[in-house]
Amino acid sequence: PNVPAIMITPICPHSLSFRPIVVPAGVELKIMLSRDARNTAWVSFDGRKRQEICHGDSITITTSCFPVPSICFRDPVNDWFESLSQCLHWNVRKKQNYLSSEEEEF
Repeated sequence: PNVPAIMITPICPHSLSFRPIVVPAGVELKIMLSRDARNTAWVSFDGRKRQEICHGDSITITTSCFPVPSICFRDPVNDWFESLSQCLHWNVRKKQNYLSSEEEEF
């Protein structure tokens, strides 16, 4: 949470080689279609309405000068990781239920 950086994460990538990219704050990323692209592309940000990118269009991504406010009850770093752990149920084992006699007949 205290890292001055931008993280770009592809959602539902079509290849395992598409990994999240972390770049330092202050870097300006410019995304454009390849000149030899046969078609247009679509993008969506934060799950909002999708936008079409045509040839000649570009998207510029920069760090905002307005940080995202967050509330930390104790330590900002540990509070953030604890929140992630609870939301994603990391290292939580759920007790498996036994099969009932009705299910065993199938």
